[in-house]
Amino acid sequence: MLNSLHIENIAIIDSLDVDFGKGFSVLTGETGAGKSIIIDSIQLLVGNKASKDLIRTGADAAIVSACFSGLSDEAIALLDENGLSPDPEGNIIIFRKIGVDGRNNARINGINVTVSLLKQLGEQLINIHGQHDGVLLLDPKRHLGYLDAFGNIDETRQAYEDAYDSVKKLRDKLAKCQELEALKETRRKELEQILAELEQSNIQPGEYDELMNLRKNLLKNTEITEALHTASTAIYDGELPAAQLAKMALDSLISIQKFFPQGEEYVSRLTQISADLDDLGATLGKLFDSYAGELIDPQKLESRLDLLEEICKKYGPGDEEVFLLWNKCKTEYENLDNNAQALKEIELEFATAREKLDLCADKLSAARKNAANAMKARLQEELAYLDMPKIQFEITVQDRINDRGGIRYRNDGKDDVEFFLSANAGEAPRPLAKIASGGELSRIMLALKTVIDKGTDTVIYDEVDTGVSGATAEKIGKKLQGSAGEKQVFSITHLAQIAAQADHHYKVAKRTDNERVVSEIHLLSREGRIREIARIMGGEQLSDTLLQSAEELLINNIK
Repeated sequence: MLNSLHIENIAIIDSLDVDFGKGFSVLTGETGAGKSIIIDSIQLLVGNKASKDLIRTGADAAIVSACFSGLSDEAIALLDENGLSPDPEGNIIIFRKIGVDGRNNARINGINVTVSLLKQLGEQLINIHGQHDGVLLLDPKRHLGYLDAFGNIDETRQAYEDAYDSVKKLRDKLAKCQELEALKETRRKELEQILAELEQSNIQPGEYDELMNLRKNLLKNTEITEALHTASTAIYDGELPAAQLAKMALDSLISIQKFFPQGEEYVSRLTQISADLDDLGATLGKLFDSYAGELIDPQKLESRLDLLEEICKKYGPGDEEVFLLWNKCKTEYENLDNNAQALKEIELEFATAREKLDLCADKLSAARKNAANAMKARLQEELAYLDMPKIQFEITVQDRINDRGGIRYRNDGKDDVEFFLSANAGEAPRPLAKIASGGELSRIMLALKTVIDKGTDTVIYDEVDTGVSGATAEKIGKKLQGSAGEKQVFSITHLAQIAAQADHHYKVAKRTDNERVVSEIHLLSREGRIREIARIMGGEQLSDTLLQSAEELLINNIK
């Protein structure tokens, strides 16, 4: 329930605060006073698209906030899903701010939320019937939605939608499998060619980088080998190797070491030198053999790199990706002959799913036809009360036919639903769009809103009285008053017969303040109501007779 509303810097509203109660409330005022601006502001709170054009000239931002209480279980569950909850008194404060810089801020109980969440929550809080909603009745594509809303067939429709989604997914899967089967032999040849080329190349992950490193070190490897060969030959394997010369010098000294004091020292040093040369020569020889054995033919190296680059360019970008592709192609080639069996299995699964879809579609159509009969009866009762007693209202539920003459399935079923109307006895019902007048549309929409109860505690009718007057207007007022009960029903009206039946009467007026137009709203006292009803009945010149008539109208409609 909408308890209070604050509007700031929206159009001609500077700052406005108003409290609301239960029951039936009307908003009246001259054209352009700001009544629709109030409705537009409320719609911002329930997720409607915001426009910077709404911001009052000269202001940096527009602000709307409202307090709601008595939330439904669905609304509380939605809040809980999003980490929110009412305050200890069971209230929520919805806040929305629109800046001239395009920034949009929305909060619930001080916590930032998305506009999408406001829209979801708004569906649980308020049902708004706009000025032009009656025109929506002229579009037959919307009639199915009205019927489903009345029929309360959510489970049946959900079962159909699930079956439809299943068929759609299987159809896509089947099409891919059929396409693969049709192209199997072509694909087999393609895979054989790819596999032959990759198997011949025998490419391995990381091979290209390894060969590039070998190419980089190839010249250095040759230099090392030549140096080792020269060193090992000079020490160990030349015509006069250093190791042999050292051995000859040692043998010579040994024979004379006793004849001079330093002999033993020289023999000891030459013995160590000779041993070191033997060891160094052997080591250098082994290193030479090792490096010489690793020499790679440069021509073979370049040829292998050229092949790898060609393969990677064709299947790459790199050897690792090519290797993965190789394995993938192997698997695909091995599974080619399995596709025929998979196709049979999918065809069977698709046929089963399609049978289920047909059953769900038939069940949904049957539910809609039953709902159509009940809805027709309810609407005719409501319209008879609203001074359309001879109305014939028909709702057709027929198979939707495609261009080939078959039934066309969509995610909402296989049915085309359309409303037909005959306002005069003896005339066959015709499509609503072709014969309904503005006043009839207003009453039909009111009747629809009455029979399709969305369960919200607050309902707002923006000029539902378009095209009606007199006794019909009085009956519309009674219908609105009677539908309020423990709920809230708001109506923006220009008819005294409706205004007189309200529990609460608010007047929206504009005044000039510092050379700027400002809109304001006031809850009227009894005397204020009499004067406002008189104004609606006869204009700004309020004669005693007009005031007396307004008072009588108000007295006659007091509950």
